[in-house]
Amino acid sequence: MWDPLTLLSICVIAFLAGGLIVVSERWHGRLTGDSDMSKPQATHLRPAPRVGGVAIVVGSFAGLLVLGSTHRTLGWLWPALFVSAMPVFVAGLVEDITKDVGSLKRLLAAFLSAAIAWWLLGGVSKVGLPWIDAVLGISFVSLIVTMVAVGGCTHAVNIIDGINGLAGMVAVLMAISIALVAWQVEDYAIFTIAASLASATLGFLAWNFPFGRVFLGDGGAYFLGFMLAELAVQLVARNLSVSPFYAVAVLFYPVFETLYSIWRRKFKRGVPVDQPDALHLHQLIFRRMVRVSDLNSTRRYVPPMSNAMASPYLWGLALVGLIPATIWWNNTLLLCISLLVFTLSYIWLYSRLVRWRRPAWLLLPSVRRARTQRHRK
Repeated sequence: MWDPLTLLSICVIAFLAGGLIVVSERWHGRLTGDSDMSKPQATHLRPAPRVGGVAIVVGSFAGLLVLGSTHRTLGWLWPALFVSAMPVFVAGLVEDITKDVGSLKRLLAAFLSAAIAWWLLGGVSKVGLPWIDAVLGISFVSLIVTMVAVGGCTHAVNIIDGINGLAGMVAVLMAISIALVAWQVEDYAIFTIAASLASATLGFLAWNFPFGRVFLGDGGAYFLGFMLAELAVQLVARNLSVSPFYAVAVLFYPVFETLYSIWRRKFKRGVPVDQPDALHLHQLIFRRMVRVSDLNSTRRYVPPMSNAMASPYLWGLALVGLIPATIWWNNTLLLCISLLVFTLSYIWLYSRLVRWRRPAWLLLPSVRRARTQRHRK
């Protein structure tokens, strides 16, 4: 039903593809490099290619091509998912190269990918409430809900792609959760695709974390976001025992980050919701818990690995929601409680950081020492 050697091969293929992107940077870096380090959301110290998503697509496609020929359970599912993912992946990849595809166009591409997947595989058809499920039985309603849900989740994963290893590792954790639940309900097709996606992303992460030799890019973030959203939707649609709230819980971190950012920009700051800023939680953690001040001046000293050192904080936060979701995938009440716990944890940490009230027990030793020395002076 699954082949560990093939999954390892997928990881190796993605690793080699990522290495090829890195060693050939001198030829394509002028087009693919993320060299604008003055933008608000930038936290990196050196330009790097933004096309790391290609490595994930190549690795997962090659692996599933092999697995699909030997595992009949995969059937039409994985080719349909890859075909559906192409519009949003290509839109993101073009943005990575040209830096000229606006967020609205990329969001529309995500909606198009979701619509194609709905046509090929079906979409959101139940939420566990009879009267809503009856409405979702209307094809047009199901299509619109699927486009908004899958397209929105796809875009949300791109929102959290701001520091080395964050979006990639969170995607790995989400894919592992989906794979574990799929295994428990004996949906081996979903299990194989999710496991393959996790393996390919790990191969990419070897180049991205901690030193950021290649970035996920919009193409990679949108591809991962779409695949994860669709896998969650299909897992619920194909298995009646899986609570619809599992699909929400497994993707809740990037979705909540996006919704919170929209609320913050529109109602707290009064700026357009699509205007980039440096106030995402991962950016606050980077600036206020990881980056330390130069004790002899007002300049900021940025340790070479500080960008990546912020990511484990968010991995831990994501697991606050993912672990309960993976354990209680069939219990709607406990899933709702886990969503509430995650929400309260996020808001507590964000409110502390935005007021510079950093939890001392969460500070890195180097930051704690620097703060102690500054107070002594």
